[in-house]
Amino acid sequence: MYEKYTKSRLLFMLLFGIGLMLLFCRMLKPDQIFQTKENYEQAFHIEKTIITSTSEVPKLKPYILEKEEAAFLGADEYEILCRIVQAEAGGEDAAGKEMVAEVILNRVSSPKFPDTVAGVVFQESGGQYQFSPVGDGRYNSVSISGQTKEAVLAALQDGDVTNGALYFVAAGKTTPEKRGWFESKLTFMTEHGGHRFYK
Repeated sequence: MYEKYTKSRLLFMLLFGIGLMLLFCRMLKPDQIFQTKENYEQAFHIEKTIITSTSEVPKLKPYILEKEEAAFLGADEYEILCRIVQAEAGGEDAAGKEMVAEVILNRVSSPKFPDTVAGVVFQESGGQYQFSPVGDGRYNSVSISGQTKEAVLAALQDGDVTNGALYFVAAGKTTPEKRGWFESKLTFMTEHGGHRFYK
């Protein structure tokens, strides 16, 4: 009889404890747990990661697409993006490199182009690559600078400053015919360094 009484008492205490926990959870509002973004980050030890090796690239902050989707870059696509930016804009400043990276990302977001960085960079049209460094081999021979890596990260993390540009041209390094095509067929968006950007 005593054993039966003890079991009943333990069961009552257990149910009572669960009831108190449920009541407490209902009374506690979510904003009382993490009142600020800083509290949340401290609680979960969220830190900004500086990428020093493409083999250790984490999933990056989502780049919000016009399709209302989000794309995350892994190590392979991050390196592809860095490599094409280095090949196309190696002589530009950090802002110029970032803008070239943004054109690639804008293409990824556009239904007119492939939906991956690799697909955009290696896209062919009429038997020619969209980006000349891929066709002439410069893409494979460049050494990616630290500034280029930082510019690519900035393009992924900051807002687009090209106004949605999908094309760019190095005005001083291309033929008048090619420049004329850009000017007549596309809408000029902005200019920086040696590049003009179009949509």
